[in-house]
Amino acid sequence: MQPEFGIMREQQNKLFLQHYRNTRGKFHFHSQIELLFVDEGEVEVFVNERRRILKKDEMSVALSYDAHVYRSVGESCVTILYIPTYFCEDFITAVKSKRATNPFLCDGAVVRKLKEYLCEIEGAGEESNRIKTQGYIYLILGTLMEHIALEDAPGEIDPELSSRLLFYVNENFKNDITLASVSAAFGYHPSYISRYFKSCFHIGFNHYITTARLKNAILLMREKKYSITYCALESGFNSMRTFYRAFFSAFGASPGDYMKQMEETKRS
Repeated sequence: MQPEFGIMREQQNKLFLQHYRNTRGKFHFHSQIELLFVDEGEVEVFVNERRRILKKDEMSVALSYDAHVYRSVGESCVTILYIPTYFCEDFITAVKSKRATNPFLCDGAVVRKLKEYLCEIEGAGEESNRIKTQGYIYLILGTLMEHIALEDAPGEIDPELSSRLLFYVNENFKNDITLASVSAAFGYHPSYISRYFKSCFHIGFNHYITTARLKNAILLMREKKYSITYCALESGFNSMRTFYRAFFSAFGASPGDYMKQMEETKRS
């Protein structure tokens, strides 16, 4: 399971609180801190290499660029809070180059207290009373720092560099982009960009490019307007042999068989 860059979330990049029923998302990452609170039922949560089924009055924490995904176990209700880095700069400085050894908080009394702060944030709103909202954000994050152990991440993470890298790659993956060309554009040695990409985003540079191209090709194929060859070449693959090999490696089927399976799933 390879994480994707949450580009829409990154482009919006604002404080956001939302309630969801029966959540089931994609394995992804972004610069915002993301907190999930389970209100009812059970939810399977993955954060980096950690997995846990959370129940009512339990929660998870995904720090900047932590890969994460949520899957409802039966009926469930959750609240998710997205906190942009500019909204909590002191906290970002405190956890810079850190990872949570256990990104889950299961102390019901503490989580219920944090949910009271959530209610205050929801009532205040970022624009109408930013100072009050920011105060409750820091109460939540300060409490989390007391209950979630942190360890040094394998390499220093620079949020600005991470964001610039991801936007650059996502704007250029259809072109003849390479580790060398990206390194030249950013003024770093290729080996540094390679290590940084893997450390920060939990996926190798070349693998990420291939994943982005495959995703784009599938989106084009689903439109049913173009040939498979057009979809592959338009998405940045330089040959059909490379495309077919990457597609089968990722999905265990040819592009044609994959689309047939998707159609059968829709009809069933």
